[in-house]
This record gives sequence, C-alpha cells and structure tokens, in this order.
Amino acid sequence: MAEPAGGTAEPYVEATFESLYADEVDAMARLAFLMVGSEAQAEELVHDAFARLYERWDRVDNPGGYLRTCVVNGCKDRLRRRGVERRHAAAAPGVTKPTSEHLADVLATLPHRQRAAVVLRYYEDRSEADIADLLGVRPGTVKSLLHRGLASLREVIEP
Repeated sequence: MAEPAGGTAEPYVEATFESLYADEVDAMARLAFLMVGSEAQAEELVHDAFARLYERWDRVDNPGGYLRTCVVNGCKDRLRRRGVERRHAAAAPGVTKPTSEHLADVLATLPHRQRAAVVLRYYEDRSEADIADLLGVRPGTVKSLLHRGLASLREVIEP
C-alpha cells in the first residue's frame, strides 16, 4: 500500500477511498483541530473535506494533497467566519475577551494564515514550499507568516 499523502513516498496510486480515509482521517482531524481549536468543528471540517474528495475521486490526481487542501481551506473559511462573529460580538456591550490558557487558545489568537503556516510547519513538519503550495502564496510569504506568527506566540507565552 502506498504511504499516506503526509509522507514522502509517491501519492496514492491505486488506493481506494476507504483506505485513504482509514490512513488520513486522524491526521486530518488533528490538523483541523490545531487550526480551528475545536474538536467538533475539526471533525465536521474533515468530514466535509472527505465528502468533497469522494465526489471528485475519479478526477483527482493526488487525493491526499486534494484532501489536505480541502481541510486547510475549510479551516481558513471557518476562521474567517469566526473573525466576523467576534467583531460583531465585540461591538455588543458587556462582552469580555476569553483568557488564553492552552496552546489551542494561543493559536486561536493568530490570524488564519499565520496559524495555518505555524501548524503546517511545526505540527505537520511541512516544508516552506509545501506550505506555500497549500496556502496559495509564495515561499517568501510563508517565511514572513512563520516569523510573525512565532513572534506573536512568544509575546503571549513569554511574559
């Protein structure tokens, strides 16, 4: 059996959808959780990504890469929506900001592109080129996102 898309071997050549699901569902759920900070939302996003992949299974050349892109894009959309909700909630009187106690809370303070870059680099151990491809940016932008994201994390973690 071919190695999952997260590995360095060639992508799934003759894999079935079921084998890809079995190999990747846990890794994709962890990736999504680290990006959105909610287990329930992460599971929903991952299942939506698998559903999109299933609909296009016969037309996708690299199912593992397509799946990962769907998860990352779904997380970006969810975080964008969450940001809009926060801005509207902040305008309401008597609303206070939650305190940061866990890594997921600290990651949630980053803008979605910085968070995606940090999670993909330091959790998924992706190269800058892979991250650039997944996020649709240049490798230099990835370096900038990582630098700024880590600087922001240091400000919150290290008093």
